[in-house]
Amino acid sequence: MSSIDELVQRSVALKRELLEYARKPRFERAFRQEMRARFGRVVVIEDEGKLANFFDWFVQQYRTHDGRTVVDLFVEARPELPDAEREFLLGWRDVREGIFEIIGRDGPVLRTVNLVDDLPYRIRANVVGSIFDRMAAGSYIGGRIVPVHDDWLLSGFTAYYAARDQARAYSAAVRLAAEQPALVFHNRQRLAHAWDLQRAQHAAFVEHFGSDEITLGVNELDKAMRGYWDAFSGRPGTAAPTDTDWLHDGVETVGVIYDQQTGLGMYAEYALAQQAFADPDLLRHRRYKEVVKAYLHDDSVDPVPLRRLAARHPDNADRVLRAATGKPALTWQEHGEQLLRKHKADWYAGSHLPRLTVLSDRLAAHIRAGYQE
Repeated sequence: MSSIDELVQRSVALKRELLEYARKPRFERAFRQEMRARFGRVVVIEDEGKLANFFDWFVQQYRTHDGRTVVDLFVEARPELPDAEREFLLGWRDVREGIFEIIGRDGPVLRTVNLVDDLPYRIRANVVGSIFDRMAAGSYIGGRIVPVHDDWLLSGFTAYYAARDQARAYSAAVRLAAEQPALVFHNRQRLAHAWDLQRAQHAAFVEHFGSDEITLGVNELDKAMRGYWDAFSGRPGTAAPTDTDWLHDGVETVGVIYDQQTGLGMYAEYALAQQAFADPDLLRHRRYKEVVKAYLHDDSVDPVPLRRLAARHPDNADRVLRAATGKPALTWQEHGEQLLRKHKADWYAGSHLPRLTVLSDRLAAHIRAGYQE
């Protein structure tokens, strides 16, 4: 038996031991917090696959305060493990997710192409008997895989889509790419294309508006952005409506920033934030203070506007930060970036990637056709 076959067989016991290790009291609080963040305070198990994949994610990708995963800690606690198994386990941190089109089969291996990143993957399974026997070329599987030598091993729950369910498979791939754009960029060509496109959009934004930052009234936003997208595409009248559902009632202005590095962002009540940094005395008023606090603490707001405003008003940044946090000893230079990283950790984790996502031609065509499940 080859070493790859041995590791595939050993993965069953190793996974069982890893899951048991993850049940230790030291992980209970983190597990509950992440469970609540993913499913809400009351967990209703309508989709056992999602729950299984959450467990899989927690043991392989959740990171503790020092940046280590449960897998890292498990391997450290098992010094007797052979080197090959230690390397195999640590490879489980490199999870790939996707919807995989089945191209063919080589014995126990499925030959696939991932619809999300458009890369080939040779996939194995560790179950008794072959679950691949019913999976014909042209059908699809969806789920998580981890490396085993040059191949990949199913991990967590695996969904199956028959060839006749192609539209459902494509829709699932589009959703996955939208929710986790980093998955697309395992394909280095896609990554390079996305950077090129983002630079081109940034240049067009500056040319169209005269700056990479504008502040608009809410009722002006859709018209202004449609004009920009029409100009960029060269096809007047074809731009889609601008999504404003995220704006709550009462919002009067929106800042639109196309940062060359971090991409396009929109920010509610940006005019108030600008005024607060220009005149920190305004933070005595609740409305101004609440806007700045939201920019600082809300993890759905990226750091770009606060960074820009602090750089634009360096003499006022400390007063703004202190008023927003209620901590008189803070300074922007010493604590500003630290606070942003604390409250916007997910953004920083992906900030090295383009903001936009480049899909394959077939997924783009699926979107244009107005996909439905």
